Amino acid sequence: MPKPPTTSTSSWSRRAFLAGGVSLPFLLTGCLDKKSADRTAVEDNSFPTTIRHALGSTTIDKEPRIIATLGWSSADVCVELGVLPAGYPVEALRGYGTPPWFSKAVSQLDALLPRNYHDDAGVPWGDLQDIKPDLILAVNAAFGKDAAETTDVYTQLTKIAPTVAWPGRQKDTDWRTTTTMVAQALGRKDAGKALVTSTEGAIRDAAAAYKDLAGATVLCLEARSVPGASFEVHTQDSNAMRVLADFGLKPAPALAKIVADGQPNGQTVGPKTVYLDANRAAELVADVVVVGVRPDEHKDIAEGKVLSGIPAQRRGSTLLLNTDQDFLALVAASPTSIKWAIQTVMPGLARCAYLARTAK
Repeated sequence: MPKPPTTSTSSWSRRAFLAGGVSLPFLLTGCLDKKSADRTAVEDNSFPTTIRHALGSTTIDKEPRIIATLGWSSADVCVELGVLPAGYPVEALRGYGTPPWFSKAVSQLDALLPRNYHDDAGVPWGDLQDIKPDLILAVNAAFGKDAAETTDVYTQLTKIAPTVAWPGRQKDTDWRTTTTMVAQALGRKDAGKALVTSTEGAIRDAAAAYKDLAGATVLCLEARSVPGASFEVHTQDSNAMRVLADFGLKPAPALAKIVADGQPNGQTVGPKTVYLDANRAAELVADVVVVGVRPDEHKDIAEGKVLSGIPAQRRGSTLLLNTDQDFLALVAASPTSIKWAIQTVMPGLARCAYLARTAK
């Protein structure tokens, strides 16, 4: 049985981000000292601006100068628009390290990584109080165990600074919406539109080199090495599936029945997923099956029998992605992480699509 292909990090990322999980205690505001001439300028008549979101609406009266971000993606978009936040969260899935795409984007501003903090176990109140932001961006974030706590936390955040929350489901905002909301908050709406357009162009240009991608069917799931553990299947409305669709793949017809029959993930945070019993692996029918795996379980899953019941596994068209990096790039979903995934994920997807096509 062929082993599933895995992704490899490009040479620049190995060199430049070998220490990507280490952040320096260096704080910059929204206005950079270096390369300031290259910053995307605040557009005329940008403020005041009001942004609607799931917890209400936020009015920003003037250009923010000290920005703190919570959750995924907001910090990425800030940097893409030439604004370095004063603080950003490190990723629990990376052992509280910085995603390499963010490190690369910051380096392109000729700046050091700003202050970081943990936000997976709750809002880092002490860090926010130290930073004294005049804007908090939580466009792709989550806080609170239930609706009441979420509202309470949000209210407390607004006492520190105007806070822009997510527009729909917590920690599952699509990358276009994230970009649009952050750009508006920074007074750079036109630049945000241009960033969406350029990212779409980068996807098109890259996908054009991989003819087998267009129209190939795909499923996206997470697997554990524990024998008999259920597969966690991402629905069509999850960020990972949205990005895969941007890459030219389409949801497998089998997904509708899997979602209908599977056990819904009851959490209100993160990607929309359902659990499928391991003994139903034969139902995971698709040209390409993307599998998110924990780094410490990667080898066991790649060499073991966990995926053996999946039809794509028998022809080698399953693609294993580590949840701390390449799979995270799909789930977190920002223009910056998508650029990373174009280099590290798209080639593997194309190989799987080719193997699926030639096996028919």
